Amino acid sequence: MRRRLLVTLAAVAAFGLAATAATASHLPRGHELRLSVTQLAPLDGSFYEVWVVKGSRKYSAGSFNVSSSGQLVDGFGHRARFFSPIAPNAADAIAVTIEPMPDADPGPSGIVILAGDPGRHLARLSFPVDLSTIAGSFILATPTDSVSTNETAGIWFLDPAAGPGPALELPALPPGWVWEGWGVTQGTPLTTGRFSAAAGADSMAPFSGPNPGPPFPGEDFLVNLPAGIAAPVNLADGSSLAVLTIEPDLAGIDPTGAGPFSIKPLKAAIPAGQADHVSVELGRDLSEVPGGTVRF
Repeated sequence: MRRRLLVTLAAVAAFGLAATAATASHLPRGHELRLSVTQLAPLDGSFYEVWVVKGSRKYSAGSFNVSSSGQLVDGFGHRARFFSPIAPNAADAIAVTIEPMPDADPGPSGIVILAGDPGRHLARLSFPVDLSTIAGSFILATPTDSVSTNETAGIWFLDPAAGPGPALELPALPPGWVWEGWGVTQGTPLTTGRFSAAAGADSMAPFSGPNPGPPFPGEDFLVNLPAGIAAPVNLADGSSLAVLTIEPDLAGIDPTGAGPFSIKPLKAAIPAGQADHVSVELGRDLSEVPGGTVRF
């Protein structure tokens, strides 16, 4: 597992080279690649692209999306096919990226969702982050207003018993990815903000009250609520969730849209009547982490 992760990280690092070193190739034929994937979600407003990496050069082997039935399809809805202009077994890495649409840059975006090293006839692809030790908790609280009767209207990823302190144990994410918290209430996911570390405020406060929040990721759902969300929000209603996702990030923009991405490694159903300011454990769920193989 450790060797495979190191190989994957090396493949991801290759995409951090200067853009002038990137080479895209859209040759109609070459060495055929047979890609199989698991848990790769359909994209709306963006697409996937396969790259074969040799030294500082990245060769496009073709782009695709995933249909509602799980098939890999091209832009016309036909079965996607992939061809490398170089021998894949001589490459340093094979990777799949998420690309914006329209895509004015012929090189890779840097958002690597799958990567691996090629063997003689096969490359095993994995998500470039080891999530096996991820853990965390949260509390319900509304520190951004002065009202004491709505404390179950906010989620904060902090540990009150630690001073307070960080409540999340997170691996570092490679470039192209950020964390995002969510409170799912009344059937609607509401963001708690995006962040890169378990300590420090996140990048957003779209629903918070007038007071500053604590220096940890989190959000109060008090104002500017989307249409259809009845106030006051009660996350302890027995049907709400707390979720942590890993989100694509391209210079501060998510090419997959504003909703939750498919990789949700931490989540918890919030118990009915859950007391505020009391830690609730998040459960680790790696069932939606993608993987794949490329045969050639």
